[in-house]
Amino acid sequence: MAKTNQKKLSNKATDKRNLKYGSLSVTITVIFVALVIILNVIMTSLSSVHGWYTDMTASGYYSLSDEFIDEMDKLVSPATGEKVYMNIVLLAEADIFRSYNDMTQMLYQTFQELASHYDNINIVAYNTTIHPEIAEKYKTTALETLALDDVIFELCDENGTALLNVPAKKYTARSFFMINSDTGTYTGYNAETKLLSAVALLTGKAEKPTAYYLQGHSEPTLEQAGDWTEVLELAGFNVKAINLSLEDFPETDGDDIVIINCPKFDLIHNRDISEIDKLRVFLGSNHGNMIVVEDASVPKLPGLEGFMSEYGLGFGGSVTDSQHSVSGSGAAKLMADYTQTYKPTLDEKTFATQILGKLFGSQTNNLPTTIFSTPKEVKYFDPNEVVMGNNSSADTFAFLQTYSTAQTRQADGELITGSVPLLAVSRVRWDVNTDQKSYVVALGSSDFLSSEYEASCANRNIMLELLRLMWDNTVYYDNIDYKSFDDTSLTNVSTAAANAWTITCVAVIPAAIALCGVVVYVRRRHS
Repeated sequence: MAKTNQKKLSNKATDKRNLKYGSLSVTITVIFVALVIILNVIMTSLSSVHGWYTDMTASGYYSLSDEFIDEMDKLVSPATGEKVYMNIVLLAEADIFRSYNDMTQMLYQTFQELASHYDNINIVAYNTTIHPEIAEKYKTTALETLALDDVIFELCDENGTALLNVPAKKYTARSFFMINSDTGTYTGYNAETKLLSAVALLTGKAEKPTAYYLQGHSEPTLEQAGDWTEVLELAGFNVKAINLSLEDFPETDGDDIVIINCPKFDLIHNRDISEIDKLRVFLGSNHGNMIVVEDASVPKLPGLEGFMSEYGLGFGGSVTDSQHSVSGSGAAKLMADYTQTYKPTLDEKTFATQILGKLFGSQTNNLPTTIFSTPKEVKYFDPNEVVMGNNSSADTFAFLQTYSTAQTRQADGELITGSVPLLAVSRVRWDVNTDQKSYVVALGSSDFLSSEYEASCANRNIMLELLRLMWDNTVYYDNIDYKSFDDTSLTNVSTAAANAWTITCVAVIPAAIALCGVVVYVRRRHS
């Protein structure tokens, strides 16, 4: 009997010990799991608000380099002078912008880092979906469309109120990245250069490229060509008149343009003075760009025509189209037919489709018109005829064409019916290894940029896109390089993948620990 009682007492002691330590292990496990979950939630929220992170990428995509900070200090916090205040304007609420795509995730992190480093730089996020009127003030032309992943930089006062006397700078999200032009793949992150460039241009501390307006051939003066001045300045160029019979081009860095606008007399080309030779050096040696404008009133100019043929372009006769003119005005104002060149459904986009696609997207109906006044046919030739070096390549493109009902007057007076180009582009890659390019544009209309067309036509938008090919509104710094993507970097992580990792760390791992605790408790409870 004594042994039986002793055994019962021993079993009771064992049960109490199992209950005591089993319950304690479960309690500790539950508390630990709860603390892990709470800590994860708190840290996730704080990191989202304050931009806490550890940059584990090889190139430091999510960190601001010391060289960048030094250059930005000179722009916004100079040792002498007042601070410069700036808003980084997002056209969507912060969470929507950040999760819009992979590019905006990286951009938002960079913006947060910048805003946390400088108390005079703010991030301002608007909901332009509900309040589209907010985005209106950031449009450069009436027909411009803004995307939710566009980024606006504007100067402001110390209270964050935008300064209206300084035009804001708009950039697309993709412009902060380096893109291989042949494959279309993203090769690097160039946010630091774009940020410095935007601030330098806003504060007037950047050297802009020059648009040289040719004079000396009875073309309209710079004062008479106010529409050209307005658009060129809007694209970021300094505009300056130049007479090549009296002066030479200054040194150029490859972004400068020369505008030849409806000359009535030919370019000088003789033993003493050759404007054509100066233009050859401007394009061929200095990698500048050129826009040549003629209309039906401009006579045949053999010297200019011969020079343009070196770039695969030329001009033909006057064009009429009674079926596709504005307000029945005959040959005065013709409408372009986008369907001749704009085919957004093609897998391989044409040059015209790439440019027009930025303006119109994939839609093909109800597009704004493009008007050509007193139009003249533009010719483009086989790119193999372009004069270039051994390591160069060239392309020529018909950009905007008439309807097939148009009639073009030939040199002998004959009228030929059919679609002809009214705007064409030649692109020369001078060195395929460095991608140095020159663009030559031939335009068959004298008042293509007339303010008369601004509100309802795409004329100015199209010219602005062509000008952006020649200069992308970026000021480069020798000590700032883009951060190239590599195979070990944490890039291209989708929102779904990020959410999966969050769930794994916040819920799955703590749940696994809790399950282990339950197993320990059950095993010890029944041991």
